[in-house]
Amino acid sequence: MASELLALKKASGLSFAQLSQKTHYAKSSWERWVNGKQFPPRHAVESLAGLCGTPSAQLLGLWDRAQAEREAGGGPGAGAEETGGTEAAEGAEGAEQASDAGGAPDAGTEPDEGGARETADSPSRGRRSRFLRWAAVLGPVLVGGALVAWFTLGLGSTSAAPRPSPSVKVAGPQTGCKGAACEGRDPKKMNCGADAVTVRTGSIPKDLVIELRYSRACQAAWGRISFAEIGATVVVNNSDGAAQADVVHFDRDVYSPLIAAPDDGSVWVCAALPKDKARSCTGRFIPSQEED
Repeated sequence: MASELLALKKASGLSFAQLSQKTHYAKSSWERWVNGKQFPPRHAVESLAGLCGTPSAQLLGLWDRAQAEREAGGGPGAGAEETGGTEAAEGAEGAEQASDAGGAPDAGTEPDEGGARETADSPSRGRRSRFLRWAAVLGPVLVGGALVAWFTLGLGSTSAAPRPSPSVKVAGPQTGCKGAACEGRDPKKMNCGADAVTVRTGSIPKDLVIELRYSRACQAAWGRISFAEIGATVVVNNSDGAAQADVVHFDRDVYSPLIAAPDDGSVWVCAALPKDKARSCTGRFIPSQEED
């Protein structure tokens, strides 16, 4: 009998799980019957024949002969099946199917075909029920979250163009003087070095370096020499005829006091070695022509 069931299953192309879904018998029961581990109930054979479109008369005839041989031979389990009949086997399979669906059959209820099919379909109904419950809970939450994101990000605004951000002006460094008020003062004490840059350079033989330093915040300039010798001088000048100077008294560098550096005027620096009347100067710097 098992070989005929196996041939029908292969011809149908159905798996044990699909057989269980299309009949009211459990997947594990079909596996035992098809593999010859257990003799199948008559109704299960008839159900498989119906699924495969095969006339059931011949297959049921084979089942009747096999059942008669089992009863006549008194094989294992034959007496029990004789006593309970196929209804007992089908009842056991109905209980097994209900167990696979997640519940036990009601006591005293005979698992007829309609009731058993309803039990077999219960997992899919349970999944649909759980899906509908989750959809009812999560649906409003997702919609509400989308609306919050829409208005939070400004996507729901009717304004097409973004609002311009106000311009921010960055203040310059705090200084102690500005322009003509810086004449003769110390650039360090006036904090003019906070934004100072070297705008012109020059040199004298023996590696003496000349620098013209300019502060936009102070609107002033000064001269600085490095790698000099004691007695070397530095002089800063502007186009208004003003000048400020200093001498290297010790070490090898010195810087001059401040001089006004008006936007349209020019400033420059000269330096001389001790006991040398010749001076070397940088080029002229005009703030209005070179500031950004």
